[in-house]
Amino acid sequence: MVKYLLSLVVACVMAMPSVVAQTFEFRYQGQSLPDGATVTIAAELDDFDELSCETNPSSNPTNGLNLVLLSGTNANGTATLTIDENTMNPYLIQWCMGGTCSPMIVVSTITKPFEVNDGLEMVQFDAFNILEEGHLLATLTATIGDETHVVKIKFTNGEQATVPGDVNGDGKVTSVDITALYNYLLNDDSEAIVNGDQNGDGKITSVDVTVVYNLLLSDK
Repeated sequence: MVKYLLSLVVACVMAMPSVVAQTFEFRYQGQSLPDGATVTIAAELDDFDELSCETNPSSNPTNGLNLVLLSGTNANGTATLTIDENTMNPYLIQWCMGGTCSPMIVVSTITKPFEVNDGLEMVQFDAFNILEEGHLLATLTATIGDETHVVKIKFTNGEQATVPGDVNGDGKVTSVDITALYNYLLNDDSEAIVNGDQNGDGKITSVDVTVVYNLLLSDK
């Protein structure tokens, strides 16, 4: 009987799905970003008195968007940047990653390799000399080995920049935002919804609840 029980325990343990530890993530201004989160950046005047948006406005990596290794210090991967929407009419859109800079005025999607050194790779995505009000939405997908993570980047000019996770538009992320999403999903109550589409897929689903919940956990 003892042997039978031991063999049963071993069989159950072997049947359990293995959990693969996350090895990298995106961070913005030092805060971890859940998969599919949107980083919103409002246009500001640059050194040339032109309206511009930059994911990393300085050489200080804590100020902007970065890909950070959670284990190890060096890695090689592949990244794809896709411009989903653009109504801002900037003079130049540029993506610098992997040691090269790629202009994206004509093309909307670029895939290229990158190398992470010292545990961090800065994501430099910029829109210079913005000429019109509107927004630019881009999706950045990064893969290292078998692991892939996604972050969305939204530039705005003349549009209110939303706080990631702020569903009801009060300028902060609290449990009230999750409640607003639940009321919408369960009762079709959109009264408290200002920015429900948190992952930028064009609809409000349970995935958006997960994004807000993860943001709340990351602030604990």
